[in-house]
Amino acid sequence: MRLIGHRGARSEAPENTLSGFRYLRALGVRAVEFDIHLSADGELMVIHDAELSRTTSGHGLVREHSAAELAALDACHQPAHKGFAPWPKREGVPTLAQVLTELYDFTHIELELKVRHEDDEAAVVAALPAIWQRFNLSGRARCTSFNPRLLHRLQQQAPELPRGFLVEDSFAGDIVQVAQALGYDAIGPHANLLTVELVTQAHAAGLWVSTWTVNDHQRALELAAMGVDGLITDTPTLAKSWLSWSA
Repeated sequence: MRLIGHRGARSEAPENTLSGFRYLRALGVRAVEFDIHLSADGELMVIHDAELSRTTSGHGLVREHSAAELAALDACHQPAHKGFAPWPKREGVPTLAQVLTELYDFTHIELELKVRHEDDEAAVVAALPAIWQRFNLSGRARCTSFNPRLLHRLQQQAPELPRGFLVEDSFAGDIVQVAQALGYDAIGPHANLLTVELVTQAHAAGLWVSTWTVNDHQRALELAAMGVDGLITDTPTLAKSWLSWSA
C-alpha cells in the first residue's frame, strides 16, 4: 500500500506549496496528491480552492488572476489551518511545472483536476499531454477528478493518460460499475465508503483503489487490512508510525 501525502502534508506543512512537497520528501514519502486550477492567463496552478482567501494572502478567484499575480501572494501563511506553527518562509501559489520539477523523484502522483468551467476544462485537457511527456509522468502519475465531464473530455482527447474517479461519501451508486462503464483506471472513494467487498470488486475489475482522507489510526489499519492500494493522509508522520511504514 502506498502512503500518499494529501496536498503535500496538509496538517504538517502549508498545503499545495513547494515547501510542503519538500517537507513530504524529507519524511521519505514519494507519493503525493495535489490540486489543479487554471490562472487567468492559462497556466495550470497548484491550489485546492477556487477562491484564494483560505490558503493565501489574496482574495478573489484563482481564474481571475494571472500566474504572476498568484506567484506574488503568500501561500505559506494559512491562518485558517491550525495544524502547524507559523511557517518561516513565504512562497506564492506554484505552477504545475514548478511542482513537477520539484517532484522529479516521486513515484506516485495524483493530480486532482478541480476546474469546473468548460473553457477551463478544455484548456487543462489540452495542456496535459505535453506536460506528461515533458516531466516523464507515464507510469507514475494519474489525473483524478470528481467531475465526470472533465474525465470524459480527457478520455476523448488524451486517452493515454490514466484517469481516476473521485467519489464523495454521499455517493449512492455502484462505483466500480460506473468506473468500468466510463473507462477509468482507478477509483478514489471517501474512506467512509470502503469495505472489503468494494476493494475486492474493484481489484477484480482491474481498478487501483486509493482513499481519502485518512487521519485516524484505527481506520488506517482497517483500510490497510482491506487491501487498498493508496492511503491519502494529511498526517504522513503519524501514518508512518501507525502502519510501521518505511520508504
